[in-house]
Amino acid sequence: VDGVKEQLSILRQSTDSDKQAQSTALNALHTLFSQIVAHPEEKNFRRVRRDHQKFNEDIGRHKGGREVLIAAGFRLGAIDEVPCFISTEPNIEKDMDGWSEWFDLLKGALQAIEEELIK
Repeated sequence: VDGVKEQLSILRQSTDSDKQAQSTALNALHTLFSQIVAHPEEKNFRRVRRDHQKFNEDIGRHKGGREVLIAAGFRLGAIDEVPCFISTEPNIEKDMDGWSEWFDLLKGALQAIEEELIK
């Protein structure tokens, strides 16, 4: 979670001159992580197309934006040859500890984003 906090700080600094862009980026991250935490089994919430226009407008164009996802455990990959950020859910039946660590990181990221929103 420390990496997420560090990248959120970089995001905040990189958008300091544009408070609207800062608010949009933080709110978009909050929506993304809220959906994942509420529905961790839903693969579609755990995949973000790297070339998606709205992602790049809201989050990806800012220093620290993409890095928040990486710090929260997302990896670069591709779905049907489309470059994506992907958060892979460990198999809960075979690796309960791994699943718990994965989910705790996502919850921690969401909490860090919520803390940034109230600053």
